[in-house]
Amino acid sequence: MNRSMIANLMKPLTLGLIVAVFLAIHWAIPSFYSTLWQLTVSHDVQGLTSYISSFGSVAVVLMILLIVLTNMTGLPSVQFVTVNGILFGLLPGIIISWAGQVIGNILAFIILRYVFRRKAQSLVEKSRWLAKVNRSVDFKLIFFFRSIPYSPNFVVTALCALSRVGFAEHAAATLAGKFLAVCLEVWLGYDLIHFSL
Repeated sequence: MNRSMIANLMKPLTLGLIVAVFLAIHWAIPSFYSTLWQLTVSHDVQGLTSYISSFGSVAVVLMILLIVLTNMTGLPSVQFVTVNGILFGLLPGIIISWAGQVIGNILAFIILRYVFRRKAQSLVEKSRWLAKVNRSVDFKLIFFFRSIPYSPNFVVTALCALSRVGFAEHAAATLAGKFLAVCLEVWLGYDLIHFSL
């Protein structure tokens, strides 16, 4: 089985898996998305914290999943990271947020690199700027961008997927860089909420 056949098979499987996860959550908790949307749009961090804590021990899994999905899609995860710090405490909040961001970034890299490989290659070939970026992306650059708090994860992931950087190099830089960024994000969110109370 060659790469193009694997890519063609991966597209529907990936889409099917993502849809299945969304549907499973909706089936298990019918009001989940509407409640989450209302609390997130209204920036009600306290309400979001109370709502997530109502799920008990499942809250950890939900928060990791939410952060994975936001990092894969480019949606902001700031409020979820803040909720983790408030709900679970600083150190557990950092670990949960870090796990979600790393998993989300790595999954997005895999999907962009291996499922949409042909489109990515044609984009690089057509653009001088992308061709230049393609040559300059390495561990240090990925680590630098990943370690910036509140950086646009999806943009960084897309640039990495378009580059020649390997999976292991991207994963290592993401693991290290996101730890620094998440520590600051959780700590800042935690302090801001407690300062305003």
